[in-house]
Amino acid sequence: MRKNLLTACLLMLSMTTFAQKFTIPVFPDSQSEIDSNMGMFNSQLDWIIQNQKKENIPMVLHVGDIVNFDNLTHWDKASQGFARLDSAHIDYAITLGNHDNEAVQEYNGSAAPGDTHANVRKTSKFNSYFPTYRFRAQRGTYEPGKSDNAYYTFRTGNTYWLVVTLEFCPRPEMVEWANKIVKKYHEHNVIILTHYYLNGKGEIVKNNAGYGDSSPQYIFDNLVKLHPNIKFVISGHVGFSSFKVDEGVNHNKIYQMLQNYQNVEYGGGYLRLMRFDLDKGTVDCELYSPYFKKSKPENTHYKIEGFTTIKPKL
Repeated sequence: MRKNLLTACLLMLSMTTFAQKFTIPVFPDSQSEIDSNMGMFNSQLDWIIQNQKKENIPMVLHVGDIVNFDNLTHWDKASQGFARLDSAHIDYAITLGNHDNEAVQEYNGSAAPGDTHANVRKTSKFNSYFPTYRFRAQRGTYEPGKSDNAYYTFRTGNTYWLVVTLEFCPRPEMVEWANKIVKKYHEHNVIILTHYYLNGKGEIVKNNAGYGDSSPQYIFDNLVKLHPNIKFVISGHVGFSSFKVDEGVNHNKIYQMLQNYQNVEYGGGYLRLMRFDLDKGTVDCELYSPYFKKSKPENTHYKIEGFTTIKPKL
């Protein structure tokens, strides 16, 4: 009896220790891969599935522009790819870019005729191929049956996490909704996932890029800087890689990262690998391509030290 109890205690200790080390893979814009090189996209999926246990992967993120054109061929390719993660029981969260809706024409990359501010909200194909029930970690959405603005939770050891996805340059009511979700989950560490936020110089953008209703600066001023539990903002849309650390009104550090290589080597098959070691207080953020089996240069490799998390009150 005592032996069994000791074994159980040691197993729990081992699991807790392992859970303090984990990796969150982030897909940059995959539009060029879906369009022209599915081998790259599949190499990313292969790496995640093959390293799920070794890297202790609790969640996969995608910064948007999943597809290049809003047509059935591209969405079918993307859906089949993510179905591999479904089969491997790997959770994921996706935010939407300007190519993932009717703002971009079905068979070329230029803006579709009409009001781009309205068209960027027309996401019927995405939501048809990715119905809410596909997202196992999803806990709610702003609009019923639509994952354009949604939130997800996961747990690593005794640390709780919340991922909030926000539409491209979101409508103000979406930002207000996100504020309520972040406040409700005040014991969770928050990752904001939105397509357009940082530029290549590491600056928070002040315009809407011709789409949407607000700006990245609006997101920062009216959401990101206001909550002590917001830890990361992760984005894509523009090239290539940048990193910015800001301080919120509660004196918490906010880590903001850009990754997008759509115009280089058809995307290059890169993943942003966010490797957490909560005991050491570090997050190592490398760009690695399983397709080329190489990492991006050191100036794209961000190393966070002194990282702290919100702990639930027991």
